[in-house]
Amino acid sequence: MGTLQKKIVSVIIVAGLLILTVAKVQNASVSGNRSGEQETTVTGNGETPAGGSGQKNTENSHSGDNAYRQADADLIFWYNDKSYDTFFLLAAEEYFKETGIKVQPVYEGSAEYLTAVYDRTMQNDAYPDVYLISGDNLEAAYLYGLAAVNERAESYGGAAENALAAAAYGDKLLGYPLNYSTCLFVYQNSYFETAPVSMQEIIDYSNENEPGENVEYLVEWDVNDPFYDFPFVANCITFEKDGPQRMNVVYDEEMYQKDLEFFETLLASFSVNAETVSEETILENFKGGRTLCAMLDTDSLCQLEGYTYSVTQIPDLNEELKTSVCAMTEMLVVNDFSEKQQQAVDFAEFATVELADRLYETSGHYSVFLSEQADMVEQTAYETYEGAVLAPDSQDARDFWVGLKETIATYF
Repeated sequence: MGTLQKKIVSVIIVAGLLILTVAKVQNASVSGNRSGEQETTVTGNGETPAGGSGQKNTENSHSGDNAYRQADADLIFWYNDKSYDTFFLLAAEEYFKETGIKVQPVYEGSAEYLTAVYDRTMQNDAYPDVYLISGDNLEAAYLYGLAAVNERAESYGGAAENALAAAAYGDKLLGYPLNYSTCLFVYQNSYFETAPVSMQEIIDYSNENEPGENVEYLVEWDVNDPFYDFPFVANCITFEKDGPQRMNVVYDEEMYQKDLEFFETLLASFSVNAETVSEETILENFKGGRTLCAMLDTDSLCQLEGYTYSVTQIPDLNEELKTSVCAMTEMLVVNDFSEKQQQAVDFAEFATVELADRLYETSGHYSVFLSEQADMVEQTAYETYEGAVLAPDSQDARDFWVGLKETIATYF
């Protein structure tokens, strides 16, 4: 099928399936860019690709050799998370050294990132040949016609099974999985001799053992983010896919009520302040010894380097009420409209496989490939990810996240 024909088909599909939901996909997603401002930045001291007016160059101390800087861009790569700035510039420079092909990384800060990819592609306006996306937006990308099939599936045999599941749609592997994020439980090993088995055990232990004078919080987590609230109700929820952009969320109502009742008990013991809590304050409190335990995203663990602590999976609520965590997976996707698909495929594999061992040191994100010399923290993170519930991709699921956030808010 020619490029023009594919665009026509894509427009028809989008009009029929997504035009009413894409804005919600971007705004309600638990992984979406929360900024309402648009920012487009060419990463590295590169030239703005043709048609890319409004993009601005930025100085970067890791800009690589002159040959890369002076070369014309062969491929355009988009991403929407600035924590990857160093890694993707490194990937582009290393790829250029090996192949002579220049990939221009472009940070696209649009609140409606996927819509921007689609619009620029339809306009043939310096659109990305390959781009970063979260797994819970993969279905929308595929229905847009923006996701080509992964042509290097054999290279991901050693990746986490959840990564392959997140990168697939139906029976097709689409994405080139890069990294994951999920919730872990960190605790002060100077207070707890062994890893807590349940939240109830933490409450009981604290009643029997006096905490230090500077301790303010027994357990902290960002109660305003449903990603962290999910473990408290995960045991009573099942996501059942029943069609494109549709998801049936099934509740065990009896278990759900028990979860919420226990959650209310926890709040009475843990004294969480919903008005001031954030991941930043939680990290500060934990490193300052003011918090004994915390639920953190795996992407935050790099900020605890040099601090003595222990990590484990999220404890159960009590002997009856179990917990599970949710996980996000980010991946590179080759734009099916790219006229340089083989180069795009090659770069996607290079960045996600060949440079997997450079990802954490340059971005703080764990690769979907477990490091050969993985420490206990990475090992725990990887095992937690493999056992996690993947964030599903549908408007119904996004309605669930909004509803969970609203439900938790009623307790504060």
